[in-house]
Amino acid sequence: MRAEHLSFAAMNALLRARLEALPGPLRILEAGCGRNWPLELSVPYTLTGLDLDRDALAARTDLDEAVVGDLRTAEFPPNSFDVIYNAFVLEHVSGAQGVLERFLRWLAPGGMLIIKVPDRDSAYGFLTRVTPFWAHVLIYRHLLGFPLAGTPGHGPYRTYYDEVVSERGLREFCQRSQLPAPELYRLCSYASNRPVRLAAFLTSMLSAGQLAWRHNNLLLIVQTAAAAAPPANTSQRARTVARTRAAVAQGCAPGA
Repeated sequence: MRAEHLSFAAMNALLRARLEALPGPLRILEAGCGRNWPLELSVPYTLTGLDLDRDALAARTDLDEAVVGDLRTAEFPPNSFDVIYNAFVLEHVSGAQGVLERFLRWLAPGGMLIIKVPDRDSAYGFLTRVTPFWAHVLIYRHLLGFPLAGTPGHGPYRTYYDEVVSERGLREFCQRSQLPAPELYRLCSYASNRPVRLAAFLTSMLSAGQLAWRHNNLLLIVQTAAAAAPPANTSQRARTVARTRAAVAQGCAPGA
């Protein structure tokens, strides 16, 4: 099944709808912090931020708890969060699949995992993988319009693009982890930027169409299975059966 294309406005509306459908209050982990929490929610929630970048965490005023740590080694007890939100971080992690496995341990039953990543198999992702880091900084500053790019607390950051950071890789991860079928969407961050669109298109043509150019980012939404209902009290059930059998043997109705 091919992923549907979404605008960023439609993506935010979709995420709000998915989160507000969960029973609150929600315990949300923002695993890898941006400059601010991007979603206004009507459901009550607490927000924990986890990041290696102390400057990024220090800039946040909306966190209930800030944790400085590496996604690959940080520890939270199982079932600590109802929602884990991870936006444009996994491409910067060597060992991204291990991080995803940690997320699943930290999620409570019925919890929701939200992942945003660049697609390593897109033309944009390919160009990012094969160009040096200094070129990324120049592109962010002069083509994408972020004058603080590359300064403390501001991206871009060095990239690794593990195999799981792709549409195919995310689908296979969900299947291996025995997760319900995920929602997967494609997004384009350069839709209005002609030079970047042209570079992506030409790269796609040179790859004989193997590299997609109409999108560069992916959104994954997957909800873990809810906890199974607890079994009925075995001893109580046994006593009920015994009383019923005794009543039948005496020729009277149960409970008489």
